[in-house]
Amino acid sequence: MKYSDNPRKVYGKVEIVYADEELSRDIKVAVSGNSQISHPNEVFRLPSEPTIKACTMDGNSTMDGTFQMMGDDLIVGWWSNTGADGNGVYASKPYIELTFMMRPIIYWRIIGDKKLNQYPVDFTLQYKRNGTIVKTDTVKDNTEVEIVVVPKVEDITAVRLTIEKWSHPNAVAKILRCFERVYETYEGDSLLSFEVGEELCSSEGNYNINSDSMTVSIYNEDRKFDKGYLRTLMLLDRKLYPFIGIEQNGEIKYKPLGVFYSDEWDIPQDSQWVKCTATDRMMRLQIKTYVGFPLIENVSLYEIAEDVLTKMGLSSAEFVITERLKDFVVDTALLPKTTGWDALQEIANAGLCKVFVDRENRIVIKCEEDTPEYNPTEINPGNMFSYKSNITLTDFSNSVSVDYCEISIKDDMIEVAEPEIRLEPNETKTLTIDYTSEVAYPNATSNNASVRIISYESGVNSCTCVVKNNTGTAQTAVITITGNAIEINTRTVTVRDEESILLYGIVEYSHPTSELVQSYEQAEYMATLLLNRMKAGEGSITVVWRGNPELEVGLAYDCIDRFGDKERLLCEYNKFTYDGGLKQETRGRKK
Repeated sequence: MKYSDNPRKVYGKVEIVYADEELSRDIKVAVSGNSQISHPNEVFRLPSEPTIKACTMDGNSTMDGTFQMMGDDLIVGWWSNTGADGNGVYASKPYIELTFMMRPIIYWRIIGDKKLNQYPVDFTLQYKRNGTIVKTDTVKDNTEVEIVVVPKVEDITAVRLTIEKWSHPNAVAKILRCFERVYETYEGDSLLSFEVGEELCSSEGNYNINSDSMTVSIYNEDRKFDKGYLRTLMLLDRKLYPFIGIEQNGEIKYKPLGVFYSDEWDIPQDSQWVKCTATDRMMRLQIKTYVGFPLIENVSLYEIAEDVLTKMGLSSAEFVITERLKDFVVDTALLPKTTGWDALQEIANAGLCKVFVDRENRIVIKCEEDTPEYNPTEINPGNMFSYKSNITLTDFSNSVSVDYCEISIKDDMIEVAEPEIRLEPNETKTLTIDYTSEVAYPNATSNNASVRIISYESGVNSCTCVVKNNTGTAQTAVITITGNAIEINTRTVTVRDEESILLYGIVEYSHPTSELVQSYEQAEYMATLLLNRMKAGEGSITVVWRGNPELEVGLAYDCIDRFGDKERLLCEYNKFTYDGGLKQETRGRKK
């Protein structure tokens, strides 16, 4: 079956993760002992596979060229410090115990070393509630490297794995995973409906940041959300994964619609349906502080964007930045202390970018001139319910103004902060200090030789520094921040379409000012690009149709209206509504 078939059967499901390795930041690990190289904290993190096939000196390795030497920079999981006897039995039983906030244990996964094909044969799992064992699972004669136990116990705060027998003689225990997410999948009768919105940019077509959202209504079976085993996990930031699927060759093929984090749970006592509202990860950047980008000469917007996203705690696999930003070089780059959201907005204004979260949960930064990939999904009178063309004032302009900043660094050194701090004996303290003025090349000093500044990271109007008391007595110190004064003057470039002005009168548009635009040439280039896009005034087209999740924001597609006219559009917005059937609202901008 295809999404274009009529009639068709569309399936929906939502997976909610109530606890996993990302959400469970409070996990602590205790072990009976460690080998010389052992990483017990890896047992609740992904991936759950060792980096190499490790060479050991216990008689279980051969010189066949497949084994490699261990290293502390590799993924190895937990290796115990006691070895089994010739039958794989431990005289001193190794154990590993994880403690965490109270949660149910529905499944618990144990993974040995997949590359060495080693695993626990006989072992016990003890489930504890505030130190008291409430259940024990005993497994004998296991023959699998990966095994899942299903205890189904509530309000657990710790799990201990104790190993009695190993699959290989004379070997230490090697555990790559001793953890499992708390998750449930809602589909069929347990799923009433859900709605997912994804957006490339606002309806006005500006260069900005957008946060996607979703809502879902799910069945409160046995009152598990307010009285049952999930009651302690009705928290913010639980992860929701919505899917739309269709049957193909006897199997339902699901298309993921993104990753969302719970913002609100609505659990009425007079209804069996629980409603959850969630947003994507972008919204969290509104409450995260970015200390700022220090004044550095000749830096690309790509490097600044990378700095912002990295300092927001994202790995390189969690964001995608268009290569075109490497061509936008800022003569004297600087960003003041702000939120991660506002820092990205500054980059969007300077690079004519759109910032959004894709369905793989990555933050994506795209430029106006990036060529969109074409999607063959076609919207036409045969699959649409409504069609609306819209032109707003911000879609049309024949006079565009863009500001640029002239930045100069004064020779004068000025003092911008002088906080006094007190440190207890041998105490280390992290300080965030706001400046009274923006400065270049800031420097921090302590007036007390016993109080050392051991780390210092500064933007132009704020810094984070780590100070340490090197003595056994309490100390006070004044931390003085000085730097070169910065002067910023703003100029404006205006580009006009005189012919259009004669025909229609002047319609002005002023682009938001960014301190990262610092030359007449750059401002003129941006104004010309904006004018060429806005003088046509073609606007956007919004349709409600039968829907196909293959059409994602940022892709180009074809839309045919009721008069047979075809337009190639850039998909800027989708809203998927599933209630047993699928309906989709799509907004595209004419290219």
